[in-house]
Amino acid sequence: MINVRIALRGTLRNLLEGGEITVSIPEGSTCDDALNAAGIHREDIPSFGFVSVNGMRVMVTDTLSDGDLLKAFSRIGGG
Repeated sequence: MINVRIALRGTLRNLLEGGEITVSIPEGSTCDDALNAAGIHREDIPSFGFVSVNGMRVMVTDTLSDGDLLKAFSRIGGG
């Protein structure tokens, strides 16, 4: 098992009390797996934008390592 800290940004912050959580997930898990473990199902969230790991923008299918910081950002709109 690995531990990953998840921090939500923008309007996604409302999905978790305090906007952050640490989850324990199996080795080889993806960003999407970590989000699901935290109860965040991105396909059900229209405002879901993108993710980063340790400050680098990545795909939700990228795998995580122990101690990673996964940030999820809401879409940015404008007009």
